[in-house]
Amino acid sequence: MNDTIAHYESFLAVAECGSISGAAKRLYVTQPAISAEIALLERSLKVRLFFRTNRGVSLTPEGQVLYEHVSKGFSFIRAGEEKMREFSGLRSGMLRIGASDMTLRFFLLDYIADFRQRYPDVHLHVLSASTPKTLEALRAGQIDFGVISGPLPAADHADFELVPVREIQDVFIASEEFEIAHQAVVEKADLAEYPLIMLERATSTRQYVSSWLGEGFPEPAIELATSDMLMEFAERGIGVCSITEDFAREAIDAGRVVRLPLREEIPPRRFYVAYLRRLPVSAAARCMLDQLKEVRLDG
Repeated sequence: MNDTIAHYESFLAVAECGSISGAAKRLYVTQPAISAEIALLERSLKVRLFFRTNRGVSLTPEGQVLYEHVSKGFSFIRAGEEKMREFSGLRSGMLRIGASDMTLRFFLLDYIADFRQRYPDVHLHVLSASTPKTLEALRAGQIDFGVISGPLPAADHADFELVPVREIQDVFIASEEFEIAHQAVVEKADLAEYPLIMLERATSTRQYVSSWLGEGFPEPAIELATSDMLMEFAERGIGVCSITEDFAREAIDAGRVVRLPLREEIPPRRFYVAYLRRLPVSAAARCMLDQLKEVRLDG
């Protein structure tokens, strides 16, 4: 390989920062030095790796392919460095976690607080993203592990080690101004008579509930990005809301919304800790993974 590690380190920094200036700050070098490294790499590989945007630079299709390989390579290097730090009692290093707002709030946050108390010198980076985005980050080597919500496609079971750690329940809620909130029993078909509010299609929660509703069921009237916004809309009486029970529990107990008594309850699903089978993890990640595995649901 004729290109140096420095070329690829600069390439990786620009790809992840989205700008030459951001990469220069990360690597503590000048912007011309970064630009020169990228130019040399593009000349060597005979491809264009970036194109300019209003906000900085983005990867070309060829650059995206290279990034997927280079990021995994540097993940191995970082894991090797972290392994050497095990002997110093985790007095330095980095822990990179991916999680959605739901998995953070209702499972992972307590473990993060405990880890920070025991290892304050380990730098912590949390990528807040949906389950599909978290799995993409895992494949690209951007995070050490993720806490995700199932179920997952069968293909993902071959790529990832999945540790079930908590059960969750999806429910429908509504404010009392809706007639459906006063029914003794709610049929699935009854839900179609009201404006439905659900998470965006790309989330695992939306995909799971839509699968339960079945083909031909009307599309939701409103799609939102976060569960916090779902609760805001539900409490204001804008529609009937699909949400996990954890998010709705306080509002249900306070009487601000009603959990609809479905005749056919949505089957519960699980949170999983996920990491790639074929890639090593850092010492910091291994420390937290060992703790998380102690609460696995299947023994």
